[in-house]
Formats: sequence, C-alpha cells, structure tokens
Amino acid sequence: MIIYLIAITVFIIQCSIMYFIYFKDHKLFKSEMAAAYHANNNLDQFFYFLLVPCLNEEKVIQNTLQNLLNLAGQKEIVVIDDDSDDQTVQKAKSMSGPISIVERKLPNARTGKGDSLNDAMSLVYKIIKQRHLNPKKCIVGVIDADGILSANCIYKLNNAFEDDRVDAVQLRVKTKNPTTVLQTFQDIEFYTINHLIQLIRGKMHAVALCGNGQFFRYKTVTQRMGITPWGNALLEDFELTLKFELNGLRIKYLDDAYVDQEALLNFKALVRQRSRWAQGGLDCWKYLLRVTKSPIMSKAQKFDTYFFLTQPLLNVLADFSIIYLTVKYVIYALGNPDFFLISLFFLVIIGSIFGMIFTLIYLHELRITQKADIAIEKSDMLNLDMKVGKFLLTVGLLSYIYVVLFLSLMKSIYSKVRGNTTWIKTKRN
Repeated sequence: MIIYLIAITVFIIQCSIMYFIYFKDHKLFKSEMAAAYHANNNLDQFFYFLLVPCLNEEKVIQNTLQNLLNLAGQKEIVVIDDDSDDQTVQKAKSMSGPISIVERKLPNARTGKGDSLNDAMSLVYKIIKQRHLNPKKCIVGVIDADGILSANCIYKLNNAFEDDRVDAVQLRVKTKNPTTVLQTFQDIEFYTINHLIQLIRGKMHAVALCGNGQFFRYKTVTQRMGITPWGNALLEDFELTLKFELNGLRIKYLDDAYVDQEALLNFKALVRQRSRWAQGGLDCWKYLLRVTKSPIMSKAQKFDTYFFLTQPLLNVLADFSIIYLTVKYVIYALGNPDFFLISLFFLVIIGSIFGMIFTLIYLHELRITQKADIAIEKSDMLNLDMKVGKFLLTVGLLSYIYVVLFLSLMKSIYSKVRGNTTWIKTKRN
C-alpha cells in the first residue's frame, strides 16, 4: 500500500509540473510556431552529416533519403547498413545526391546501434578533411531509417546552434499516420507526454536525447569524447545523454520542429519494444557511481538521472501493489454489489482524468502544428477529427496502459537476469 501511495504521489506531482510548465510557456511556444520558417542567418552556415543506421529497411529507406535530400542547407547523408539481407543497400545506391554508404559485414555487424553509428564517424572525419570543412561548423545528426524531418528542421537547428553554449539538440518526436487506437496512444505518448517531460527537463538543463532526431556539434563532442561517442547499451540514446552530461555538454530541446517515425501495429510488438527500452535503462545503471561523484553534472541533472533509472523499479513495485489491492477490492465488492458498481464508476472516472487531459492537450497541439504549416503529411493530423468512440478508447488506454507495460518491465528484468542482450528488430510497416 505504501509503495502504491508513493508511486501515485510521484505521478501526480510529475503531471502537475508538466501542466504548469506547459501552460506557463504556451504563449511563447505559439509565437515560435508562428515563425516556424524563420532563419536568423544563412541556411548554409552549418554543414550537416545525417547518419541513417539501417538493418533491412527496404520498405522505408528511399522515402527517408528523399526527404533528407529535399531539406534546405548543406549536407551529406551517411547510410550505415548493418549487413542487411534485403534490398536496403541497392535501393540506397539507386538514389542520386550527396549520399555515402557504409557497409558493415558480419561478424563485425549487428553488434548494436551504438557500434553502427560509431563506425560512421571515421567517414565523417575523412569527409571533413577531404573537403576542408570547418569542424566547428559541422553538425552530426541521427535519423532512423523510418524517420522523416519536418521541412523547417534546418531553420530551427541553425538558430539553435548559433548559440555557442548549445552542444546538442533533440527534435520533438511524432508518429506517422496514427489510425488505430494503439497508434494514437503512441502518438500522444511521443508528441505530448514525452514533449511535456522534455519541457521539464529543459528547465533542469537535463534534456534527454532520443534515438531519432538527435544532433550534435562535431568539434565539441569529438574533442571531449573522442571519435566514437556512442556506447552500446540497448538504450544508446540515454547512455549518450549521460556521457554528454558527464562531459559538461549542454543539450537543447526543440519543440517547434519534429521527426516522424512509424508506430507499432500490435501490443506484442509494443511489449517487446518497451522491454528493450526498460532493459536499456537497466544497462545504464553502470553510470550511477560516476554520476554521483561527478563534479560537472548539476544537482538537477543528477536528480533526473536517479529518477529515470529507478522509475522502472518503482513502477514494478507499484504494479504489484495495484494487483494486490485490486484482488482485495474485488473480493470485498462481490459481497456488496451496490458498493461495487458505484465505486467502480468513480474509480474509472478518477483514473481517466489524466488520460483525458493528455488527449485534449494532444488535440490542441495538432491544431497548432497544422496552423504553423509544418505537418510532414496530412495523415499526421488524422486525429484532429477524432470521433467520440475513439477518443474514449484512447483515454482509457492512456489511463490503464500500465497493465500492458507491466509485462514489458517484467520481461526486461527477466532478460537482464538471464544476460540476454540481443533483441529481434521491430519490422517496418
């Protein structure tokens, strides 16, 4: 019971802070979105290396490359093939433009996304030398093979990197074509809930990098961390975040430009994906001592790290408490049907409040995005006209998704105990 009350209290406090920051800064956000395509200076002031890690991406790679080619600014797209056994390489080679391809082969391939990205950095170094580029003006970005950037990304990235204090930037993340309730849940999770969490982290100077839509200064990062900055945790993006913070690098979050990615189609894939993420968080526990002793990381950054790394364990304990309390409640209610119906009604209403608020904020954010004309595809805005039935189902899923994610947490702990570090890659839609 105590663990459950602690978890509920933490959740309510976290949500309250998210809502406060969101509404406090909402006018500023709307003004930024109104100037979505404003550039302070020449769009060619930076040179972008766009790294695209691939493993059997024949369904999406050409669309992703075409989107990157269409972006404004100077760039070199680096496709990193991790020994695909489909037509990924052939389809990438058929595209014309500033595209280089790094082909990794077994047994030195499929050793993790971090390894794959590190392999490409030697090519980035080589191109900078050959073309006599200014390393201070070179930006390295990571785009997943299904990632599509909004058309204003380079405008906003340039404006952000003009500030010499900014060493890395994370774009907002969204899902493509969210048609089903499960896909809509994922879209709300990324575009709204994670967005609100990043706003809190921004206030704490503890913005977290995501696996998709992350960018950093080549010169600063390689000087402090070497030519291979990524580690190889299953959650390589958060591991990179920790390494940046331990080296005093500042990460900025951009909420007025975004990257699209595919949503998962079924609960089985969702459980598998979240299990991998949860285990990746457990992988990062090895940094706890360094974080604690770090003279560089701020207290706020350390607090964010402790909270992020311990939250899965708190969630597991809270979920067990929920199961126990639910069983006790049902046993008692069976002998009191009137109490059961009335209390169940109020419990469902109370339990759905936060899901309702998140869904309403999500719909409002979609309207702002559409008005700013940065929507990547019309299908991104499908939920603007969400029907009542889908709305209620989405609210219900948001409010009670912990039932599904509990399975992910247990699976991740089981895999960690067994020493399993390999996962089946999620297939593209």
